Amino acid sequence: MGYGYLHSKLFGIEIGGINIGSYTTLLIPFSIVIIVGIYFLIKTRINLKNMSKTLNIISIVLLSVVIAYVGIQNVHSSQIENATNMELLFIPDTTKDDFPDIYYIILDEYAGAESLQKDFDFDNSKFYSALSDRDFYIVPKSYSNYPYTLLSIPSSLNMQYLDFLAEELGPESTDTRPIVDILQNNLVMKNLKANGYHIVSFYAGSTAEGSTHLVTEKLCGNEYYFNELQDLMIRFTPVSYFFDSPTHHDKRDEILCTFSEIPKVKSRTTQPIFVYAHIMIPHEPYVFDANGNTVIYSEITDRSEAYLQQLEFANKKTIETIDAISTISEKPPIIIIQSDHGERTGIDWENPTDDMIRRGFNNLNAYRLPGDGNSLYETITPVNSFRVIFNEYFDADFKLLKDRSYWVKSDDVPYDLRDVTEILDKYR
Repeated sequence: MGYGYLHSKLFGIEIGGINIGSYTTLLIPFSIVIIVGIYFLIKTRINLKNMSKTLNIISIVLLSVVIAYVGIQNVHSSQIENATNMELLFIPDTTKDDFPDIYYIILDEYAGAESLQKDFDFDNSKFYSALSDRDFYIVPKSYSNYPYTLLSIPSSLNMQYLDFLAEELGPESTDTRPIVDILQNNLVMKNLKANGYHIVSFYAGSTAEGSTHLVTEKLCGNEYYFNELQDLMIRFTPVSYFFDSPTHHDKRDEILCTFSEIPKVKSRTTQPIFVYAHIMIPHEPYVFDANGNTVIYSEITDRSEAYLQQLEFANKKTIETIDAISTISEKPPIIIIQSDHGERTGIDWENPTDDMIRRGFNNLNAYRLPGDGNSLYETITPVNSFRVIFNEYFDADFKLLKDRSYWVKSDDVPYDLRDVTEILDKYR
């Protein structure tokens, strides 16, 4: 357990250019301790029977600590969920039974049109035209609320900013557990579950969000994903070194599976469906070219080329998926195509220029809403996406928040927030 604690406390601290809190660095002293311990046990010739008893006691203690940790986490989750500063938004009771299907597709680190043109000299108008032809409203010069996934997705799925956590924990806190808590038990899924939705979450090079009591199915995962107890054991022991980046192993298969399976969800239920798919493209690692062929990043000398190749593949599969959804849908569904933040290569997080801030937030934000969908507006950001949808289709009366964007220097210190809305307004 000390391994995970030291990682969380020391990560980012450098001595002689070495990050002393990284998994790789910490593995060295922990390995030495284990080797020395084994050597000591052998050399001292401790009675094996006594040693077995000792190891059993240690195992029981460690297991008890983990179980207690899970219990504390659950209590902490309840406390955060019921915190006075968190707005608990619930749609009113209704007799309606014709709710629309909802598809929420997040393309990770997909840059907005402005960034693609300015930073990559890439014209993405063909993709935008394809969305427009399919009745999507595309937010012009769109910006995310945060430049990191860790903050962006929980904010969107809870329909509010995360200031209340910053107030409770303080700007210096590195404790991300409350953020994970409100993500896994988010208000969007809670509202939809309470109204009879069949909720599906996808592994798509990332994690399938949502607690098991909210999500009916988690699809396209692999053997590298674990339940809560297993995950805690891995993250808080040296074993985490070997599972640091499981999404890299099967990213291609998971993403291809996700695009293939999204249109099939509806065929398995008569309930309205909510599909959540956070797809890790065009975010690195780069494993697709524009046509979906396998590529290896080390073989590509130009990172910009790799990013654009993967973005073009994302464009192709997104349009194919939208068309497939339209074909199987008996009535028009809600579809949101959105990125969690902008493209962020080369950003100086400690001392960003205004242009770097613009790049970190400039995202994709497109909606297809059946009927009038007249509540959408030019400056809408993801924090208001589901407030608009619940107001429009579920008879809610949620007040729209002022669309703002908050800079953070690192997702290791996620509560040190800086409002940069006025900087982004200059680019709108």
